[in-house]
Amino acid sequence: MDDRPKRYDRLMGVFAGIGISRSQIDLVTCTSAAREKMGQRSYDLLILDILVPLWPEGEEATQHSADLLFEIREGEISNSPGHILGITADRDVGAAVFQDFEAYTWTVLEYAADNDEWISRATNCAKYILNQLQSTEGEGDRPVDVAIICALAMPEMEEVLKLPWNWSAARPIDDMVFVHDGWFEAGGRVLSVCATSSPRMGMVSTALRTATMVERLRPQLVAMTGICAGVRGKVKLGDVLFADPSWDFQSGKRVKDKENTQFSMRPHHLPASAQVRSHIEQLRGDKVMRGKIATEFSGIASGIPEIHVGPVASGSAVLADGEVIKEIRTQHQELIGVEMEIYGLYAAAHAASRPQPQYFALKGVCDFADPDKEDGHQHFAAYASARVLQQLLERYGHRLVLERS
Repeated sequence: MDDRPKRYDRLMGVFAGIGISRSQIDLVTCTSAAREKMGQRSYDLLILDILVPLWPEGEEATQHSADLLFEIREGEISNSPGHILGITADRDVGAAVFQDFEAYTWTVLEYAADNDEWISRATNCAKYILNQLQSTEGEGDRPVDVAIICALAMPEMEEVLKLPWNWSAARPIDDMVFVHDGWFEAGGRVLSVCATSSPRMGMVSTALRTATMVERLRPQLVAMTGICAGVRGKVKLGDVLFADPSWDFQSGKRVKDKENTQFSMRPHHLPASAQVRSHIEQLRGDKVMRGKIATEFSGIASGIPEIHVGPVASGSAVLADGEVIKEIRTQHQELIGVEMEIYGLYAAAHAASRPQPQYFALKGVCDFADPDKEDGHQHFAAYASARVLQQLLERYGHRLVLERS
């Protein structure tokens, strides 16, 4: 449903190549026509433009598509489509409803006349639906060697997708999770990799996303990159932390005596893979490699990053008062960092069925969890963690990933 139907000439041709003929596609230009069509038949996929008119002769407005999306979500449309893809040529124009589209559609495509990324993503979605309808094993069931989970699409996964690993357009592995597939060479072998980001920050979201990735893609290595807070005096801005171990620093119970209540800590520490740790130790002393990471950054680097191995705690809240991090250090005196996701990834991978993947996390220091925190270091921190991951896997990935029989 789009009032600019000529946009879809190329998509129609690509759809024909995967077995979806033009006769299987209805193309309408306003929401009233879309309602009429959905009243007549069932659709497996609806591609819905964010900025459209109510009637063919009417004015475009985001409210019209938002109203249609709401009616579908609330069951007011008798034949609700199986899946919905939003599409827009300008995020800013549709800003008022963009959040709803991200929440209540499968994903939102960004149309571009000079870029076929949106066509590839739409086609991957269509392939997934065809596989489901035909009850065959889909692409999402192929095992991969390395799975990367980031907490945020920007700047964290953005930096992962800048690695020269032959990334493809995002594809669904189920009704909720999209991944980018890629590959790289290590030790004369080609290793497969996929990357995704969670819909929101936090341990719960990360654990759910990790569990799905492990179940569907059966990776041998599960990794996380991104940003974190460091412990002032132990690390500096831009350094990269290898989390070993990780735990939920808010785990425990509050107990009360006659006059006071206090929190009784019960941290459950989970270590990173010992094999991966032994190889990250090899990178720590490579000053040339670390210097190259700083000099190749496109912006202003926070400095030449050092790699630290040590305890990194996870919690459910952003810290900015400078005091909580002192309390966390009472749980582990060697604490080097605090963030919001790593324990969720470690817990999900640790609880996975056999064969369990090895798991680890690398995060760049962007602040010290105090009132002086600045957002200006987030970009470099995300970049540095992704580049350290690149060096680790391209140098030692062939040792960490077993050849599948």
